[in-house]
Amino acid sequence: LAACSGLNRQNAADWSQASETSTLSLMSFNVLLGGQPPRDVLDAITDAAPDLVCLQEMTPEFSEQFERRLAAAYPYRVLVPGPGVHGIGIASRVPLTDARLLTLGLSYLPAVAATMRSDAGPVRVACVHLVPPLARFEGYTSSTDRYYLNRTARIGQVQALLQHLDSAAMPAVVAGDMNEWEGQAAMDVLADAGFRNACGAPESRCAATWPGDVGYGLAIVRVDHILGRGVEFRQAAVLNAGGSDHYPVVARFAVPAAGR
Repeated sequence: LAACSGLNRQNAADWSQASETSTLSLMSFNVLLGGQPPRDVLDAITDAAPDLVCLQEMTPEFSEQFERRLAAAYPYRVLVPGPGVHGIGIASRVPLTDARLLTLGLSYLPAVAATMRSDAGPVRVACVHLVPPLARFEGYTSSTDRYYLNRTARIGQVQALLQHLDSAAMPAVVAGDMNEWEGQAAMDVLADAGFRNACGAPESRCAATWPGDVGYGLAIVRVDHILGRGVEFRQAAVLNAGGSDHYPVVARFAVPAAGR
């Protein structure tokens, strides 16, 4: 009940104040078609001050607002705005190289990947948005059809993502709106490939993320995740920060010496 009610969410400023110099911090935020309004989303990012932020549902208008306000704080950016829910992007304080847009078999919901070139060592980071359970597409005749076809599509997205990450041969972090909770099909594919959820780290405060601050009621499920392979998660939290129908999730991680 506490996890759903928000008692277990953390304030963004409190998260920022507890930063560790030996770690990298990452935020995943589905900003609801560019934020409602964008100012609230940008406030949340500013207050939490992550080293890297993964953005989903980023419209051209939101991209412009982000550039105007946060370009100086996040000089390394791979922003791919799009109509509706299609936009995606990564913005970082840490240098990024080898950026790529990944279609993952669904060109209307692409992912973006890049390598963080931190002092701790390189880490491949992918920002993703998996297809929603009941998304409507041509030829889907019923809710049941949509559910199972979209479930299969999410598995395909993750399998395509793993092919890319496996070829990078370095520690990897995946962040985004998975449209699944732990134990569901696509999440299990990632778990079987060695990815661990940041919210399993000690002293984490991970509550439900959807519906969020401008949702239609009490947040009931955590569908936004940060997962890693070859990194050590130190802490994670879902933030009590607004402007979207998803609450943002944040994590701190270190790159062990064996992963460098």
